[in-house]
Amino acid sequence: MPDARRQILEELQRLTGPQAALLHHLVELGLIGVTEVETLIDQLARDRFEKAQLYLKFARRLDPRLDIDQPHIISRSYYAMYHAARAVVFHTRRADVDDHEKLATMFTQVAGGLWGMKLDEWRKMRNRVEYSPYLPADLVDICSRALEDGEGLLGFCEEYLRKREVSSV
Repeated sequence: MPDARRQILEELQRLTGPQAALLHHLVELGLIGVTEVETLIDQLARDRFEKAQLYLKFARRLDPRLDIDQPHIISRSYYAMYHAARAVVFHTRRADVDDHEKLATMFTQVAGGLWGMKLDEWRKMRNRVEYSPYLPADLVDICSRALEDGEGLLGFCEEYLRKREVSSV
C-alpha cells in the first residue's frame, strides 16, 4: 500500500461524527469524490475485520485446558468480536467508536440486540479473567463458548458487510 494512502487510512480510522459530516459536506461541494471516500471506508472496514479474523485465529490455536492459555482465549475472542463490531459500526455510521461499552450499545443499534448483548457480556468476562485473581471454575467451558460466540459474531459481521457490498470480506 503506498505511503500516502496508508497515512490517509490511519487518519480516517479514527473518524469522528463531526469529521464525517465535514467529509460529507466536502463531497457535496464537489471537492472530493464520493467514490474515493467510499473506497477508503470500505478498505478500513475490511482491514478492521481482517484484524478480527486474525485475533480469533490466534485464540483457536491456544489450548483451553491450560490455565495459562484460558484468559488469553477469552481475551483474544473478545477482541476479535470487538474489532468485527467496530468494522460494522464504522462502515454503517461513518464514525469510529472505540469505547468498549459505547461500541456494544452502537452495535446493538446497528445490528440488533443479540450480538450487542453478547459483545457486552464478553467484555465483562474479559475484564474478569484479565484483572481478577479469582477466576471462574468452568474456564474450559467458558473458553469454548467464547470461541463459539466469536465465530458467530464474526460470521454475522461478515454477512452484514457483504450485504453492504464491502468486497473481499
